[in-house]
Amino acid sequence: MRVSLEKLNPYYDEAGNLLNFTRQERVVIYFLIATLGIGFILKMVRNQRLDEQLVPSRFYEEEQQFKEIAAKINSGVLPLLDSMKISDHISTGDSKLDDSNAFIEKINLNSADVSELSKLPGVGPAIANRIRAYTDQNGPFKNKEDIILVKGIGKIMYARIQGLVTIE
Repeated sequence: MRVSLEKLNPYYDEAGNLLNFTRQERVVIYFLIATLGIGFILKMVRNQRLDEQLVPSRFYEEEQQFKEIAAKINSGVLPLLDSMKISDHISTGDSKLDDSNAFIEKINLNSADVSELSKLPGVGPAIANRIRAYTDQNGPFKNKEDIILVKGIGKIMYARIQGLVTIE
C-alpha cells in the first residue's frame, strides 16, 4: 500500500488541497508572497545604492569643525572666544586651530590702540578707552594679569582674554 506525502502532512486535506484553500486562493497567496519578496529585495538594493551615492553635506563638515573646536576648548588649547568671532573665522575659511592664539593674533595691552583692544571678546570701546587711560596714568602693564585693575575687567573677563593678550 502506497501512502502519499499529502496524506501524512497535516496541512493537506483528503483531496490534496493545502489548508483547504482552492487553487485560485493558493495562486493569490503565492503571488502575494512573491511580490513581497521581490519588493524586499528591491528595497535592499535601492538602499545599498543610496548609501554608496551619499556624500557628506555641509552639515557634516560643520559638525566636524564643531567637534574639533570643542575638543580644543575642552583641552584648554583654545581659549573660549565669543561665538561671533568663531563663526566669522569659520565662514571666511580661516581655521588656525593649531595655534594656541587661535583665530586672532595676540594684542599687546601696552601698545594697542582702542580699535585693536575692542576686538577682544567682551571688550567694547568704553572698556578699551579705560585700558588706554589706565596705561596713560600708570604706565605700561608689567604683567598681563594687571589688566584686572581696570574698571570693568574682572577675573572672568581676564580668563576669556588671557590667551589673546600680551605685554611684550
